[in-house]
Amino acid sequence: MPYLVREHLFIGNISDAADILQNGSAEITHMLSVLSSASISFFTEWRSSLTIPSKEIKKVYAGGSGDGGSGSVDDLGDGSRSCLSPTKLLYSLEYAGKDLKLVRMTVPIRDMESENLLDYLDVCFDFIDRSRKEGGVLVHCFAGVSRSAAIITAYLMRTEQLSSEDALESLRQSCESVCPNDGFLEQLKMFEEMGFKPDMFKDAFGDKQCIMISVY
Repeated sequence: MPYLVREHLFIGNISDAADILQNGSAEITHMLSVLSSASISFFTEWRSSLTIPSKEIKKVYAGGSGDGGSGSVDDLGDGSRSCLSPTKLLYSLEYAGKDLKLVRMTVPIRDMESENLLDYLDVCFDFIDRSRKEGGVLVHCFAGVSRSAAIITAYLMRTEQLSSEDALESLRQSCESVCPNDGFLEQLKMFEEMGFKPDMFKDAFGDKQCIMISVY
């Protein structure tokens, strides 16, 4: 069962997401899936008995325009550059679930300490904000413990001007089990030091980084 974090904002795991995709929800109209694969087939690979209809809206690649093409890594429209590979998927957007009524965005992030979380925060924030205005949004990963928790913690940091520790503690008031991996925790501290805006010239691992900003 998803946990309510803020008004119209929920956190959960893959089982919660599958239940909503199969049966629908009066409260949740949008879903942010933070999984290693963007494909809806991830659910059927997890549980073979599941059949979840979906209809693609778009896929956005680093440097791309959102039309399914890879685009140019330099062409971000705001003078900035993305250090994501031009063939790397930034996010996918689709209608999914019962009667294709739910809007689902998937961000392909692995639950690994070396995974760069910062590149994806802006698109996640935009989707969460829009989803909360239009209905309710479930942010989930596989276990509902690390990746989804890191995204929501960063979201609370920016929207409520909280430190990484205070934001995570606030999230734990809703869901005690959340525990982002150490790499994500380090990046959340870096995000705080950046003033809640990813720095396009560095990341938590000391490497040069540029941020791709793209919304649907």
